[in-house]
Amino acid sequence: ARLLTASLSHSQVPSVEEVLKALAGLPRSDFAEMIRQGNGTFNSIPELAVERMAQVIQDLRGDLAGTAEKVQSIADGFPLPDYTRPASEALAKAEERSQPYLRQVERFEHYRWIAGTVLCSIILLILACYGTGMALGAYGLAKREDPSDYECRGEAGAKFLLVGVGLAFLFSWLLILLVFATFLVGGNIQTLVCRNWVNQEIYKFIDTPGNLPPSMNLTRQLNLRRDSNLSSAYRECKSGAGLWEVLQLDGSYDLDEHLKTPKYTADFQKRLGEFTANLGDVRLLRSEGRQDLETFARSGVDEVDYGRFQEEMKNPVVQTSLPGLARNLEGLQKMQRNSTLAGRLAAEARALWHMQNSSVQSQEALVAKLGESVQFLSRLAPHLKERVKRTLATTASVEARLPVQAQQILRQELGCFTRKELRYFAQYLNWVGQTLREDVASCQPLATALDNGRVILCDRIADPWNAFWFSLGCCTFFLIPSIIFAVRLSKHFRPIR
Repeated sequence: ARLLTASLSHSQVPSVEEVLKALAGLPRSDFAEMIRQGNGTFNSIPELAVERMAQVIQDLRGDLAGTAEKVQSIADGFPLPDYTRPASEALAKAEERSQPYLRQVERFEHYRWIAGTVLCSIILLILACYGTGMALGAYGLAKREDPSDYECRGEAGAKFLLVGVGLAFLFSWLLILLVFATFLVGGNIQTLVCRNWVNQEIYKFIDTPGNLPPSMNLTRQLNLRRDSNLSSAYRECKSGAGLWEVLQLDGSYDLDEHLKTPKYTADFQKRLGEFTANLGDVRLLRSEGRQDLETFARSGVDEVDYGRFQEEMKNPVVQTSLPGLARNLEGLQKMQRNSTLAGRLAAEARALWHMQNSSVQSQEALVAKLGESVQFLSRLAPHLKERVKRTLATTASVEARLPVQAQQILRQELGCFTRKELRYFAQYLNWVGQTLREDVASCQPLATALDNGRVILCDRIADPWNAFWFSLGCCTFFLIPSIIFAVRLSKHFRPIR
């Protein structure tokens, strides 16, 4: 019976009554749910930041659209129309005044063809008379053996030659006057205008003061700068320069001042300085969980003597093995001849087996579980207060710093976005300035118009005109020796009577 007494002595185990009273009702909150909510709060920060930044981005886009309108409004104050209007009006007036002369030009073109055809026909008629006379006269000379045929052919050849001489005398003065008139006009145009136009001497002549009347001062009419002239303007326009560069409008219109980046980016900078992103109250640990941790830290768990707990739990629940004692009783019961005593031994053996299965095993399981808890607490308890304090401090620090750092990050990202957009906008303004100076309102069409005028006057009018009088002059020049030759030849072809 002494062996069946419990080996665990509750009097030897340190009292934990005060600790259990302090821990009564804990935990009052679901830590797993709080951790899930804390993770959810932390993970929802990007979505919350996107929601808070949506309005800011929309405002920045509105500012950008307004800035684009401001840049477009520069065209209203652009001074190029003031400089191009006189030339445009002059060209428009010239085109309007030239319209009534188009039909006259067509009519005179018709007359030109008629006159050219008549003159060429006269020359051809004279040549035909000369050719026919020479052919008949030569044929008559070849037929001298037949007097009748010779006289007829020779007389006819001489008459044709004299007819050619008469036509030459009749029209030679007219041809000479026509050649002189066309030479006087075409030669002077070719020498004085076209040749100087090709080597650009005509522009120097126009630029020289006193060569043209004051009313024909093209430099003033075209609004060229005082230190510029038509020659340099033509060369610059020919190379593809814009009117801005040719007219040097920087002195009257400061384009760089109108395209300064800070003038359009002030709203961006102001909005960036006023930006605040309120992410709300970020809570990673609710007050109930915080109180539970503080209560657990103050409960005195770290003051319990866990060494004595572990020493006591090394002892078995009972001092002897109940299964071994029960098997011994069963062996004695089998050896006992007294049925009454054998029945009592069997009953005691069954009672021991029942005690082992119902009480001792459950107590051993509880003691083992208690041992694990004691071992865990023995490792945790020495640093419990420090860990709880550090955890609470870290949580509070994260809750306090997270909105601030998130706002700083958002400000940095917004600043990066703004600087990137401003760089793009600065590049755009530089492109606008370069385009306005070099590409917009290029004066190359003006140089092309002048070149086209030279082509029309010199290549299309003067060159055919000069070719006409030169060819007509050559024909007229050979009329005089042809007259002498025809008269002498007619005497030779005429038969001697």
